[in-house]
Amino acid sequence: MTTEQLDYFRRVAEEIALDLGLDKRQMTVRHAESRLGFDYTAAILSDSSGFDFHLRKDLENGGRGEMSATLTIYFQEGVAPYSFHENIDYIVDHPNFLSRWASWAIFNFRQIHEKVSLQSLFHNVDIRVYGLPRYSYPTDGEAEIFFNGLLSTQKGKILIYEFRHISRESFLYRSMSYAVCATSKDFHTFWVVFPNCCGLDSGKAHDDYRLFAELIEKLRSKLQVEVRRYDLEYDELETFLLKESPDFFLSSRNIDLEMLLHYFGPSTVLKGSEPQFQRLMERLERKEYPEALRDLRALVQQAQENVVKFKKLGYPDKEADINKLAGFLIEKKTIDGRLRAWFQAFASVANPASHGDFPSKSDMEDSVLRTRVFLAFHLGVYLLDELDEIVRPKIPIFKVPLFSGFKDQEK
Repeated sequence: MTTEQLDYFRRVAEEIALDLGLDKRQMTVRHAESRLGFDYTAAILSDSSGFDFHLRKDLENGGRGEMSATLTIYFQEGVAPYSFHENIDYIVDHPNFLSRWASWAIFNFRQIHEKVSLQSLFHNVDIRVYGLPRYSYPTDGEAEIFFNGLLSTQKGKILIYEFRHISRESFLYRSMSYAVCATSKDFHTFWVVFPNCCGLDSGKAHDDYRLFAELIEKLRSKLQVEVRRYDLEYDELETFLLKESPDFFLSSRNIDLEMLLHYFGPSTVLKGSEPQFQRLMERLERKEYPEALRDLRALVQQAQENVVKFKKLGYPDKEADINKLAGFLIEKKTIDGRLRAWFQAFASVANPASHGDFPSKSDMEDSVLRTRVFLAFHLGVYLLDELDEIVRPKIPIFKVPLFSGFKDQEK
């Protein structure tokens, strides 16, 4: 390695120390180089906390060789350290490759040992979403207006969350979101969130990151500012905002998900299957689409079978499926015959999910397949409501005679 590369390794090790809340002055660095490759180690070992960062490259027969990295994190006395190891050849041709990988290792550590609860962080306080994810316009302008407004209205301490998101699929690209707690004597407390508003690994996104850093420093000139940093998958934040912030509409592809997340389910036809329905909603929230679609398929068939039982129709075929049950209920004039095609369309998408891994992550990146999957979800929940309507107890309507009071007076 050249001196420049060695300095880069040291800088990344210092970033790790900062990320883990350790004193970089306690860090030691060792290195060895030969015609067969190189071996670098940086470490901080202090009581029960610390890390060991290892970068190695082996050259064979004068070839390029393989580069591997290991980060071991010591975080609690009496608990085995966390170790993350990878061949990092997939990332070495990208800018900031080692810094990105180190962030990725810490990100994975926190998903296991320091998992954040968004519900706990925001405490059911109102949430407003500003800006447009992944776009500088209008995000930058709205951020400047909002932060300058804070300087005029806030007093005392202000709390800011900085969320770091990392995607393996985009070569460990690091994007950021910010949440700011705003309050004043004239308004109730609320959170303002700037989702996916900047990043560390591309030019314009990094300019936006510097803008937010400057705006936060400007707040520090007048206010006591506490910034808490968390690692979080962006999908998790996005789904949380879809549920908790009424005005958060990222794009048409997410509106469908938001509508599903607010579905409360049928009131009667799935009596006794509430745990299964709750599992479906939890999987939808986690965007586990194959598992959620399998759950929904099973619930639709369970609802059909419950209608048969409630109506005492005596379905004769033990080998029941959605299409057969739909035909039987239509034959018994229990459901509208025009729904036959709806059940068939739902089953045509949901059945593959019951027997394989459809839809895969790549399927959901395809706009046509994604639309097909969401249409199946919406068909499924609508069919649940149709079936629920059949067995739901009707609310009696009491008719009160008009002018009954006048008649009593006449008597």
